[in-house]
Amino acid sequence: MKSIWNPGGLTNQSYRVSDGNTTRHMKLAPPRKADRLKRWASVSSELAERYHAPRLIAEIKDEIIPGYTYGLVFEFIKAKPLSEAADPGPVALQVLELLQQLQQDERIREILAEEAAAPSYADAFNEEYMERLTEDMEGIRTAKESLDFVTEQDLDGFDREVEVLRQLASDSPAFQHIAKDVVHNDIHWDNILVEETGRFWIIDWDDLSAAGDAAMDYSVLLWTLHESAEWPKWQEQAMELAGMGTGGITDRLEFYFRAKLLDDVIDVLADYVEVDGVPEWMEKTRQRAKAIHLRSYPEYIRRYGSLAERP
Repeated sequence: MKSIWNPGGLTNQSYRVSDGNTTRHMKLAPPRKADRLKRWASVSSELAERYHAPRLIAEIKDEIIPGYTYGLVFEFIKAKPLSEAADPGPVALQVLELLQQLQQDERIREILAEEAAAPSYADAFNEEYMERLTEDMEGIRTAKESLDFVTEQDLDGFDREVEVLRQLASDSPAFQHIAKDVVHNDIHWDNILVEETGRFWIIDWDDLSAAGDAAMDYSVLLWTLHESAEWPKWQEQAMELAGMGTGGITDRLEFYFRAKLLDDVIDVLADYVEVDGVPEWMEKTRQRAKAIHLRSYPEYIRRYGSLAERP
């Protein structure tokens, strides 16, 4: 059994397990995260059949590792993330089409009917980004002594910026409709695996929701392309495929791009301090987190202004 590094998901634990002939991927969750894996399991056949998800082999209901009470075992996918592809565009377009299909999937929405509270898009935005970033900031402040490259003034600015974005979304007409899209909620390029044949897989469905915002999925998938010089051309093609011209989704997409960049400023700092409990991955995770933060922070200021100037 070999531990798999997952810098953006330190709460759950992932392992590659093998008996010498067959290899599987095992994902374990502590009690507070188990419901998310159970939700994934409840629609695993639909996801594998229609959305290029790995096939679920078994559920784990015993505490095989202390503190981890539930888990899933999947077929092991031998492939590289889309982020390492020489030409990611064709696969990204296919994934975009799948996301459009997913957001309207009535069968998955029916299975996940417990989410029928029907929040607004503003609620979905706050839950996905603002509440998580607020929780991140609480954890960061408790261990700020380890962050010698971040000042108290920086932290105050991050807190204010979270509230600014929360209020902007709450006030925006584009966020006032009911959120009823089925979404993956974490469709970044490292969660898309591509085989040498060009076949691709979408993994890590922990955050699957039937009460989300399609703009969230589009923003995460398109994030790397959004930063490229070819974005205007790519945007036109992608938005036509995804039907983004109506329903305020284009306006919400810009909010999500901004939140994604702020996430790259803050969330990696939470990874930096949380990895203290995972010694085997500490150095690698902290190097990555610091590099992303130091790149993203000045970029955020360049695009949206100094955080120190916020009221």
